Amino acid sequence: MTDRELIDEVTGRGYAVISTPVIADDPFEAHRRVAQSLGLPDAYTPLLYKDAEVRSAVSQVGPYNEIPRDTTSVQPWSEMPGQSFHVDGLLEPLGGIKTTLLHCLNQAHSGGETELFFSCDAFRQLLASDEDAAQSLLHPKALTRFATISESTPTRLHATGPAFGWVDATLTTRFSDGPTEHWNTSENPDLQRALDYLRGPARETHRVQVRLAPGEMLIFRNDRVSHRGCTYQNGAHPRRLTRSMYSSAPRHNSPHS
Repeated sequence: MTDRELIDEVTGRGYAVISTPVIADDPFEAHRRVAQSLGLPDAYTPLLYKDAEVRSAVSQVGPYNEIPRDTTSVQPWSEMPGQSFHVDGLLEPLGGIKTTLLHCLNQAHSGGETELFFSCDAFRQLLASDEDAAQSLLHPKALTRFATISESTPTRLHATGPAFGWVDATLTTRFSDGPTEHWNTSENPDLQRALDYLRGPARETHRVQVRLAPGEMLIFRNDRVSHRGCTYQNGAHPRRLTRSMYSSAPRHNSPHS
């Protein structure tokens, strides 16, 4: 697949899977190479990890990280729980992180899929069938996301905004629905109906699972697609992924920075 074909696939479908070698002495070199081929800028450090207290707690000082962050305490054949659907960038405004790269270094013994939820497609379907419910997701106080790594307050590690909206004329999502989210249903009665749809019927037709093999990389539009990591069992060696995020979408003939 050429760079142009790859960019078109990510732009059109919302994601793509490619093979790119794992470099033992620098697990993030593959991210830099692929980002350049996609016309992406330098990897972006999310607002959460610019907080000194959070950086200290998780030992992340730059834009790249491993998942899990520390494999030394992972026991062989251990079971790991799944995640809730979310977009990367807990504190970012709508569309703040547009692209995510996930590279598999070592896969789980079983499970470990990344499940993609095409939440923007689901929103469009809801808009066609229940406009009031869809409009509730655009409310500026619909969704609050907050940190649990370090204590959050209304003015720190806490971000309230719409769950969907248009950024540069493109429908964009920050749909996330787990333990670090609060939905403002008390002041927005149509919102519960929207959530019932997004948590139920929408997932029957708007999701796909991707299980990466070692050396495979998942590229997805974080501003259009929500995602979650599924449950898995480690093997003799722990499952390891590397991740990077970008403030721009893939684009043709873009200067690299």
